[in-house]
Amino acid sequence: MDHGIMESVLYPSTAYHPWSFIEDIAYYSVEKHFNSVYSRLTLCNTFKLDQDGKILTPEELLFRSVQLINDSHNAANAHPDVKLRSLLVLGVNEQCLHLWFDLLCSSKNQDAIRCKYYHPWAFIRTPAWRQIKCDLRLLSQFSFNLSVDFEIEGVEKKKKKAGAGVSPIVTDGSL
Repeated sequence: MDHGIMESVLYPSTAYHPWSFIEDIAYYSVEKHFNSVYSRLTLCNTFKLDQDGKILTPEELLFRSVQLINDSHNAANAHPDVKLRSLLVLGVNEQCLHLWFDLLCSSKNQDAIRCKYYHPWAFIRTPAWRQIKCDLRLLSQFSFNLSVDFEIEGVEKKKKKAGAGVSPIVTDGSL
């Protein structure tokens, strides 16, 4: 995803992060129908309705997944690399990674977003992405149940371990 990514306009000599590109694509892909998509997702959450790919389009599933990862990972101050890896894990678990990759690379409606983030020679903007999509499609033949929060759980465990020695000092009243 880093191949051919452009430098940020606001911070020259600093490249955009692929996570920003994915967020823009996810939000833009449901922008026209945002209220109805958001309402449907809220109803699904409220009434515990099935939310997997059977009722959600790949665009809606990507939007929901990006939202879920931002909500959980922002609380842990996760780096965009961690968010990107978590999204990949979620895509593999949901067997839709190839559909998301297609959405990121092929939709004509999102050419402006691709042009903002990637050079014309980047594989995302050339026909080379089709081969990667074919390779990713093979993953959908297998069932995965990987932890999306694995890297965040590790951070929280370290914080708990680091804080474990502080409690006795504070409770002793020696401060």
